Amino acid sequence: MALFNAGAREGTGRERVHDRWLTAPNVITAVRLAGLPLFVWLVLSQQRLLLAFVVLVTIATTDWLDGYVARRFDQVSHIGKVVDPLVDRLLLATAVITLVVADLMPWPLLVLILLRDALVLVVSLVWFGAVPPIPVSKTGKLGTALLMLGVPGFLLAGIEWDGSGAVLALAAAVTSAGIVTYYLAAIRYGRVARAIRRARTD
Repeated sequence: MALFNAGAREGTGRERVHDRWLTAPNVITAVRLAGLPLFVWLVLSQQRLLLAFVVLVTIATTDWLDGYVARRFDQVSHIGKVVDPLVDRLLLATAVITLVVADLMPWPLLVLILLRDALVLVVSLVWFGAVPPIPVSKTGKLGTALLMLGVPGFLLAGIEWDGSGAVLALAAAVTSAGIVTYYLAAIRYGRVARAIRRARTD
């Protein structure tokens, strides 16, 4: 799917993964991480929800941007393949916790999102003692994309304007779809992890 592999060069064969860490995609990932404290401050301290929405959407968009740059300019790195998904998890966790604390998002959605990541982490640690080298599936990328689309909507819904009710319903629907997809990806992850574990023990 071009949506999830934007920037990939056709006819170049298997994707090369470099050992370099100082690359443009990794710098973009670092900037994304640095934007999280600003987002939390804007929501909880300043109550500037519209600006916080812009910051969160910008941070979320860079997730697509760093992947595009990495594939387009042959800068896919080992550290990037590990750190980028972790930053995605941190981004989502920080966003939903902040919104729940600000009473802008229902807490059951927070529980479902964090529970999924906790289950995946526990399975990884119990079976492997670390996170196994399992590539993120397209289902997982879709789930993350839906969550990154739905979660910022709760910020817009928290602003008093005529469309806040419709935006809240849309944000809840998209976020719920993202959670369902998120768990489907977790099931797939568990199956792949079990297959790897069996192959190592045989």
